[in-house]
Amino acid sequence: MSVNEATRREFFENVAKYCGAGMAALGFIGLPVRAHAVDDLDTPAHEGIWRMRDSQLKQYGEFVKNAPLPEDYFKKVPAKFVNGGAAVPWSHLHENWYRNGTQSLVSIVSATPLDRDLKGDIRKAVKLMGGFEKSLKKTDKILIKPNMNTADPWPQGGTDPAFLAALIQVLQDEGYTNLTVADTCGPWGPTARVIKKVGFDTVAQQNRVPLKDWDQAMWMHIRNDKAEFLGRFGGGDGTVAYVEDLRNYDKVIYTPVMKTHFLGGVTMSLKLSVGILHRADRGGHLHTFNHIFVAPQVAEINLPFRPDLVVMDGRRSLISGGPSHGEQVKPGFIVASGDQVANDVTGIQILQEWYPNMAQNKITMDAWHQKTIKQAVKLGVGYARGEQDVKLLLG
Repeated sequence: MSVNEATRREFFENVAKYCGAGMAALGFIGLPVRAHAVDDLDTPAHEGIWRMRDSQLKQYGEFVKNAPLPEDYFKKVPAKFVNGGAAVPWSHLHENWYRNGTQSLVSIVSATPLDRDLKGDIRKAVKLMGGFEKSLKKTDKILIKPNMNTADPWPQGGTDPAFLAALIQVLQDEGYTNLTVADTCGPWGPTARVIKKVGFDTVAQQNRVPLKDWDQAMWMHIRNDKAEFLGRFGGGDGTVAYVEDLRNYDKVIYTPVMKTHFLGGVTMSLKLSVGILHRADRGGHLHTFNHIFVAPQVAEINLPFRPDLVVMDGRRSLISGGPSHGEQVKPGFIVASGDQVANDVTGIQILQEWYPNMAQNKITMDAWHQKTIKQAVKLGVGYARGEQDVKLLLG
């Protein structure tokens, strides 16, 4: 077996073995050996629990008081819907660009200490699978969708601005110049505030890339006939609203953060699609019945839509709580794939095996039996259906 190839079972069995021995878990396959795969040298691998303090809660309360959200922030305004609000027959479904026969490729790259070569690490993660050219054309209109959930620091808030900037620069270096960054934040908006406070606007300006705030966007209703939960509450027919701007792009790249979520279990590439769903449907469907059905609905959001490439930041993660507070660790990896299911299963297993005594947030069960993953496989979201359908590429 070459250094760059391993079955999932071999990879994770050895991770568990070497973590138990107190070694850098991936040293056995030729990856750089360093304790806990720490991405920098000035802080410990396990940083403890990050929670909102009283002062932060007070500060947030003052923000809400001084900058209230628009009255229609969580409502569907008819004027902001295309086709008169009627369902639109649209989808962004395609072949798996990154595969070996019937197997989905997933690359795992050990990030350089202190992020000395973040661009190189991202480029390597995609190159291991065949390069950007496997999924992108130079003439494509490309959407980069980060995680802009909150204005908290990375990884709690979402995508690291430095990671986003590095990806943009790698794409531009390789000749992909028609790029756009866009997203909506979670309920702690508006998105414009998150963009400014985190610095996404600076990233876009410095790299001359358009940045869209989907709070201002038009929306389109799509009927998901295969959905079992999303859009079904109250006698619905599976129709929910997606941001209409999705129709303007040929290809889409996701940049999720590898971490846990206190409602959905985990939040990686499948859950990143919450940002393309209208807030009224997030509240009216995703979080109904005391959040019981969050996880399977996360999978169902992706029924009409698949990103062409996922580049996931696992340099820092949360292994409890999440998305905005919890126990932070530093796996030190970048994961890439063309398959959301294969990508997220790999992320789950990394957290499970890397921190076997610490991963407490609903990720103790087998990754393939996680509610989101199980529903995705059942409904045909993604490509992999089991461990045999995934091939790891290590670097």
